[in-house]
Amino acid sequence: MTGTRQKENGENRDQAPHYAENHAYRMQTSLTPDERARGQASAKLIRKELEKVRQEGGAGEHGAFGEERIAAALSRLGCGEEHGVYVGPGFYSVHTGVACVSGRVAEDELTSEVFGAYAEPQPGTGPCVENRGGH
Repeated sequence: MTGTRQKENGENRDQAPHYAENHAYRMQTSLTPDERARGQASAKLIRKELEKVRQEGGAGEHGAFGEERIAAALSRLGCGEEHGVYVGPGFYSVHTGVACVSGRVAEDELTSEVFGAYAEPQPGTGPCVENRGGH
């Protein structure tokens, strides 16, 4: 047997050896209640600005808004590369200095999530985008 037996919530479950070490790159920093509140306040400002993009219309393929429009909206808030901003088609992430705010911007949705930065984020994206590979 190559796996190990671990208890989680009082139940036994199989786990591959070195699972925790091999997935450590997905770990996020913890946020204190104050940091989470500050992140949520930033998320509210970001959503308000991105809602303007949605109201202007002109979504592209699959209802997602283009990177240029999302980046311009974040720039109006003073968010740039120095804030770990990463923008993709219909997606944004910003590091506020204490928390990450990420979400989707599409014709039919505007989302935001507040969380701690990744230990090993996706290279070239800033601290708030989960690494798709490994370490």
